[in-house]
Amino acid sequence: MGVQGDRILTAVADKGFPDPWNAFGEHLSWEAAYAVQLKTAIDAARKEPGGPDAEEALTLFDRKAANLDAAGTLLATVTAEYDASGMWAVLDERASRLDVADVSERWAQGLVHHPFPIALRSLEFNWGYMQEHGVRAFYEMTTRYVADLAENTARWRAAFEAERATGVIDRITTVEADLASEEAPMHCDICKKTITALLYLDG
Repeated sequence: MGVQGDRILTAVADKGFPDPWNAFGEHLSWEAAYAVQLKTAIDAARKEPGGPDAEEALTLFDRKAANLDAAGTLLATVTAEYDASGMWAVLDERASRLDVADVSERWAQGLVHHPFPIALRSLEFNWGYMQEHGVRAFYEMTTRYVADLAENTARWRAAFEAERATGVIDRITTVEADLASEEAPMHCDICKKTITALLYLDG
């Protein structure tokens, strides 16, 4: 094993994940958490249409949408800051030196064994994309992804409201929307680990 992986993990142990990226990761972890809570509230509302669970679901939709809006605003803010400071060029240079195999191997030591470790594969994809297209381009893609999640939330809410109005249960939209949201941390909470490797690469 090379030195990059150990150096980065040591820096994380000493300093934690840097903001604003840690905050961004938390937003996308909450995206999945809200989806789980929503699924529970919707299931309960279907069993008792006149009960309080439908209103709870609508409240959760509001929170979920606000959380994604905050994530998008954070990305827009940091993108503008990095444009002004020239930080993207610094990150591109570091990405070009990142030993993806070494850092991936070091991160993998803390993962539970699975035949297809999604978190690790997502990290490797992120770093590869940055090396090929640039770090800013990666976050442009991430911005589009967050916007897609917001559209997914709006579609899910519209389907739930239509279900309440008609009494016809729409299970497919719930399954699709829930799955999309639960996948989010594997792409975007992972982002905080992706960028941390570059920010801490040189100690």
